Amino acid sequence: MVQAHRPADIERAREILVGALKDSLGVHWVLRNKSEAGKVLALEVLFFEGVDKDGVFLAEDGQGAVVFYDINDHRWSWSNARRKAQLVVRHAGFKSVWRLLIYRKMIAATRPKEAMVGFLVGTDRLAKGTKAIFDIHGGMQQLAKSRRLPICLETTQPRVRRLYRYAGYTEYAVRRHPYADLDIYFFIKHPDDV
Repeated sequence: MVQAHRPADIERAREILVGALKDSLGVHWVLRNKSEAGKVLALEVLFFEGVDKDGVFLAEDGQGAVVFYDINDHRWSWSNARRKAQLVVRHAGFKSVWRLLIYRKMIAATRPKEAMVGFLVGTDRLAKGTKAIFDIHGGMQQLAKSRRLPICLETTQPRVRRLYRYAGYTEYAVRRHPYADLDIYFFIKHPDDV
């Protein structure tokens, strides 16, 4: 796993993650209308939050990507603030801002206070036989271990829940999504378990 610094690498990671996750129900709940542009913008807001925190990584083969950073990194940018405003005005509505704040407060209260958080993990849908997900998983573990921080992951997908368990993560909480018919599964792996 390599950190995406160059604009071409950041664009490749964005392309992979939007392609893999734009139909994720865990993102749709914030949208008033489920247009393609709204789905893409919602993912881009999350993605560029990772870019602002130097937390976008590509698999060595360029076929997978992840947003992964220290939970206490609070860096942000005006360009992503503009994306958020555009998302609210065009696709989500002002009522969603309040819902998003409540949702984020619930997530923050559930997560540990010190951790590396990983989300928006995906591989290129057109790639066959890639080992990208294994490379990303190994890279996340190395980075977290070097910082002596646990890895926290969340998912709303039962299939991904099984994969996280298989990969050695411990499920430490399940929360009902406050605005969608979804459960959110919270996982952790401590540095000593890597």
